[in-house]
Amino acid sequence: MAKPLRNAPGVKEREDPRALEYFHHSLGHMLSLVGTTTVDVGNIVAGAIGTFTVTVTGARADQQQTVQVAGPSTMNTGLVLWGYVSADDTVTVVLYNRTGLAIDPASATYGVRVMP
Repeated sequence: MAKPLRNAPGVKEREDPRALEYFHHSLGHMLSLVGTTTVDVGNIVAGAIGTFTVTVTGARADQQQTVQVAGPSTMNTGLVLWGYVSADDTVTVVLYNRTGLAIDPASATYGVRVMP
């Protein structure tokens, strides 16, 4: 299940020296589930998909986690990119070729962030 972010300290918590610390800890944990990999997906024919995996320590399968995937700046606009937590500590990234032609993306580095 997705975990809500702790609320930022309000006016009533101004006197509590730990309130901001708790908030930053909660935020830091949410942003720490990251991974990168450099991969050459290979040729993706029209209407097909290419996949690869990225290790993200702390990601958990079946926990309704949001996955953000960052592709390279040179990525072909005919490719649709998304990811999901396929197993504990593993994110599967999918590249879907929505065009009518084959696309062979060059080797590139992809980044992944999992939000619990």
